[in-house]
Amino acid sequence: MTNSHYTELWRRGILGGIVGAVVMAMWAMMVSAFSGMGFWAPVQLIAAVWLGASAMHLSFGVIILGLMTHMMMGMVLGVVLAVLFRILGIPGGMGRLVWGMVYGLVIWVINQFAVLPLIDPLMASHMPPWAFAIAHMMFGIVAAAFLLHSTSVVAGRSRHQIAQ
Repeated sequence: MTNSHYTELWRRGILGGIVGAVVMAMWAMMVSAFSGMGFWAPVQLIAAVWLGASAMHLSFGVIILGLMTHMMMGMVLGVVLAVLFRILGIPGGMGRLVWGMVYGLVIWVINQFAVLPLIDPLMASHMPPWAFAIAHMMFGIVAAAFLLHSTSVVAGRSRHQIAQ
């Protein structure tokens, strides 16, 4: 795989992760607003990983910290998805959207039951699990959409070559 393939792989992963994170955040913010928690509550809950319960006092700094944290995680997880597609040799096409959705659900399960209870118990207890699961599926589908037609994601060795 050439440097240009790696650059394309990272570029698509980062872009897909950012857009997926935006879609995910908008869904969570709408659910939160309609449930009475407030439009900014998901962003505040993300910032709580750094600030604890004080993140629930809405301020510009809390919003920026929550959004930056969320976007950075989206970028990282988008690149991980792109790399997984390449390593596993997932062929291009619509099947990648299903893989993306499954990836999002796996991230949700890990977050909901392992990571958040340890690093952000406030979010773990306040974000409705059903809405959080849907948000993660949306992230995975959108991030995968940026990898639908990427030949660089599967360039290089095929599954057969990897197995040998």
